[in-house]
Amino acid sequence: MGVSTAAGLAAASAAGRVANRLFQRVVPSPQVVDGFPRWRWVLSAVTQATVFPSLLLLAWGAPAAGGPSWDWLALPASEAPNGARWYVYALVASQTRDMFPMPPAASATMRVHHWVVVLACLLALHAPQGFGLFVLGTFVLEMGSMTFNLRKLYPESRAVEILYQACMLCSNLAALAGGVVLLRMDAIPVWMKAIYFVADVGVVIGRQLHALKDAGLMGAHAAREAPTSRGALAG
Repeated sequence: MGVSTAAGLAAASAAGRVANRLFQRVVPSPQVVDGFPRWRWVLSAVTQATVFPSLLLLAWGAPAAGGPSWDWLALPASEAPNGARWYVYALVASQTRDMFPMPPAASATMRVHHWVVVLACLLALHAPQGFGLFVLGTFVLEMGSMTFNLRKLYPESRAVEILYQACMLCSNLAALAGGVVLLRMDAIPVWMKAIYFVADVGVVIGRQLHALKDAGLMGAHAAREAPTSRGALAG
């Protein structure tokens, strides 16, 4: 790992800790939702709605990508626009800010999810091709997860429920399509393709099953602990 990458990850993680302190004061609710205080869910939704889209747009329109273009999707991290790398740093920070230590009431699934996302991001930073696709794939899943977080925050809202169901389905389908594109990238080792594609499919299935349960179409309506998308082609 290069010095600049290590510095970027460290700076983003530090910023995540600062954001924790800020939102803990701004959203001082004592409510705990699935093992996490309410302010952490609010912070996740705000990050997904503002930071991630801004960095994706920065990557898409960066001069290093030849102006507004999707050509950067196939590039490795070393050649990708700064916005794409900063996005991954922010994604890692969105996980590490919840860790060290993880809230005692957090589920085992959530604990594993956070570690998987961090490891997937580190692996993507070293992939010989497709770093931009990883960025786009995780971003798409993050948008679905944003509505999941809103659903947690406002469980009685019918509008949020409809938004959650629609966005979750669309983001899952888009993530599957991204996984298929990944398989067609020749420079990526077969073992790396297999890891990401299996993780992609597994995450999408888990997310969609949870959405169906939430809609009352499968199993218990109360199953609201499925892993969020935060990591996505990886987790």
